This record gives sequence, C-alpha cells and structure tokens, in this order.
Amino acid sequence: MAALAVVHERRTEERRTAHSVRCRADGVLRPGQPVVVVNINSRAALVESDVRLRPGATTELQLPNGGGRLSIKGRLDRCHVSALEPLRYRGVLVFEQQLTLPEFATK
Repeated sequence: MAALAVVHERRTEERRTAHSVRCRADGVLRPGQPVVVVNINSRAALVESDVRLRPGATTELQLPNGGGRLSIKGRLDRCHVSALEPLRYRGVLVFEQQLTLPEFATK
C-alpha cells in the first residue's frame, strides 16, 4: 500500500506584514540585495526590490528583529515587474522550513 502525502497549499495561509511579526520590513537577500517585505506567512514571503529577482535561485532572507536578525533560507519561486517608474520587481521566496514564530501559530 502506498503512503499518501499531505500537500499543504501555502497560498491559502493568512499573510501578514513584517511589522506584525515583530520584524522590520526592510531586509536583505544574501549576498546583499536590499528588499522590502510586502507580506509574509509561515511558508513564504512576498518581497520587492529594485533589482530583478532570479526564480529558482536559493538564497537567505535576513530581517532585523529587535536587537538581532531573523535569517530564513529559501528558494525564489517567481518574479514580476510591479512598477515601471521607478522600476520595481516583486518575487516570492518559498522557505525551506516552515516558520514557527508564535504569530504564525494556528488559531
């Protein structure tokens, strides 16, 4: 008998601003690309940048968090132009592991 895998649709999760999870919205994609977090959930983040994001690339999102920094590894899933003047790109970073921050706990 084959085992059934449970597939979770990450796009149905509630999205929050970075501020609502006690992080600043200005972050960095390694190796040093500044981004703004538009919204975030326990499995992914929508980020905006003035530099094109490369779908398929693995990276790490670093967000200021109190006196420290929150680092989240993931893969860029997609990218599109969100504004023309000034030119801005939006992309989705899918996290390698689900975040376990209390703000993302299931209610």
